[in-house]
Amino acid sequence: MGAERVKLGVIGVGGMGAGHCKTCEGIEEIELAAVSDVSPARAQEVGEQFGVPHFSDHKELIGAGLADAVVIATPHWSHPPIAVDAFEAGLHVLSEKPIGVSIGMAEKMAEAAKKSGKVFSVMFQMRTTAAVRKAIELVRTGELGEVKRTLLVSPEFRSQAYYNSGTWRATWAGEGGGVMLNQAPHIMDVFVELGGLPARVTGYCRTQMHDIEVEDHAEAMLEYENGATGFFHVSTCEIGERTLEIVGDKGKLRLVGGKLSFCRFVPSLSEFNRTNTEMWGSPKVEEVDLEIEECEHGHQVVLRDFARAILHGEPLVAPGEVGLGSLELANAIILSSKKGAPVELPIDRGEYDKLLEELCATSKFKGDWDATSVETDPAFKKKKK
Repeated sequence: MGAERVKLGVIGVGGMGAGHCKTCEGIEEIELAAVSDVSPARAQEVGEQFGVPHFSDHKELIGAGLADAVVIATPHWSHPPIAVDAFEAGLHVLSEKPIGVSIGMAEKMAEAAKKSGKVFSVMFQMRTTAAVRKAIELVRTGELGEVKRTLLVSPEFRSQAYYNSGTWRATWAGEGGGVMLNQAPHIMDVFVELGGLPARVTGYCRTQMHDIEVEDHAEAMLEYENGATGFFHVSTCEIGERTLEIVGDKGKLRLVGGKLSFCRFVPSLSEFNRTNTEMWGSPKVEEVDLEIEECEHGHQVVLRDFARAILHGEPLVAPGEVGLGSLELANAIILSSKKGAPVELPIDRGEYDKLLEELCATSKFKGDWDATSVETDPAFKKKKK
């Protein structure tokens, strides 16, 4: 691409989308070119604020020829259909998290990206922090060895006032899920990146403390293909530090409250078990002094990397395809909980879509968002009486 700057359209300019418009002002590789929102008044307000054309339909923005790429900051349901429209029109796409509500819908989004050959990224800004970058490096370079156990405990407290702030919040038709679809996707993404996806999930979800439709508490026992096990807990009913732990054959990684620590087993657990002759023997546990260089992090880094991937072919810090992992895990835990039985991964896409359709049919939210509600997506279209 010969242009020095990426002309960017922002689709959905509520709080998050308008924030991205503001962030773009500080990124030299990006030129904000247009905005759209299903609220004409909101689209006009933000368009005039930033001095760019505004639209009330994302298809109008895409078809206007003003943008090379789009950021999708609309409600969850609409991410895949809007992304598909953009890819088919030859635009690059950066989606807010989660990339979709169901793994089947999200896979269509990823397939459209691959077919188009355009850049696809997801707004997982937690990946830009120094500690997470280092943790990913430790895993990718083999420092942990084969995974033996995983743990995620993530308090994501929200009060009832938070849920009362929007009629769409915490409803099946409005959000498509609870804590795993809204508050926890960032840490779930890191968890899956470091430990991998399990092969089998026994999930337990419930609405423990809030007056909402979806889960505010989710737990799961995880079983991995190699025999490793894990425990998963996320909740908006609890406050405290996030704790992520991955134990491998060669060492243990812990990410607590954003701080990373790593210890090495000398020799590895499997080697010591094979060679040791002492009854009470055990490997040495060496704390490793990690060199973690502070770096810029946040939305602006993901946006800049997205632009530089388009302009110069540089690698993405958050490729769109990684959004499939945490979403599949969330879907699997919800499906297992609703069935009252373990489920195998990959889950049955049709079975999950059917479950979502049933849950949305009884949802209190009856909004009429353009491409955002269950009624506007072809996979969930209801028959008219």
